[in-house]
Amino acid sequence: MIQVICDSCGKEIRRATRGANYVTLLGYDLCMPCRDGLMHQAGKETQRKEGYQLKTYETVYRETLRRMCK
Repeated sequence: MIQVICDSCGKEIRRATRGANYVTLLGYDLCMPCRDGLMHQAGKETQRKEGYQLKTYETVYRETLRRMCK
């Protein structure tokens, strides 16, 4: 049995099934609540910027993910 721990909150993910109760993003394993928080924070920060641009969103997304998984 494989033990998966969320890189953001540090909690163990029980009965880990990728895509069902955890995801791997840019090499980090995130539980679904942390992934939802990541999407919310990245979207919020992107809205503050002038106009939506995919490159800006990707940059904000990566920075937010790295900040959450320190």
